[in-house]
Amino acid sequence: MMGMRETYTDSLIMLAEKDERICVLDADLRVGHGTKPFYDRFPERGFNVGVAEANMVGIAAGLSAGGKIPFAETFGCFAARRAYDQFFLSGNYAQLNVKLLGSDPGVTATYNGGTHMPFEDIAMMRVIPGLTIVSPCDPYSLGQLIEPIAYHEGCVYMRMPRKAEQQIYNGNEKLELGKGYVLREGTDITIAATGFVMVPQALKAAELLEKKGISAAVIDFHT
Repeated sequence: MMGMRETYTDSLIMLAEKDERICVLDADLRVGHGTKPFYDRFPERGFNVGVAEANMVGIAAGLSAGGKIPFAETFGCFAARRAYDQFFLSGNYAQLNVKLLGSDPGVTATYNGGTHMPFEDIAMMRVIPGLTIVSPCDPYSLGQLIEPIAYHEGCVYMRMPRKAEQQIYNGNEKLELGKGYVLREGTDITIAATGFVMVPQALKAAELLEKKGISAAVIDFHT
């Protein structure tokens, strides 16, 4: 099974093979995020801006204004804090097409300490008018959503853990941006969840409820 970062990179490479507008920017994280294969395959479409997250998003906005489809990547804490103003104004307010990846959100970054655990990134991004937020729960759903994210008109904030593997989907489901997916049918209650941490917890909760005679549906709201 491929992990999240491998799926992310492979999906971008596949897209870039058929669309020269696809490009990647990172803040000195191409090894950590696993996107080095993209840089090796498309050196003219990979931009390492160094540890300058706000500047990276400004450059991504400029590339978008020039007709490119930029995927800018950094840790979720820096995407939501250091680059927020640029993403809000230079990207979204300007009605451009910047795709911003915030990796290791919430408790998935415990190994990096409290400074790298953004519990507020969804809340901050949620108040940006018209912004789309995507939070896939496993590598398959991530791979299904990369192309729709690329061709969605407008800015997108996507969050995922880097160093993680789990399988929630069977591998034959067709996911659509903006539409939840029913992972488990139920007749009594519905549990709505999003993301790598909470979707599997929702499924576990449904199993526990079933033992108590309560039928719980689980819906993955990846968008």
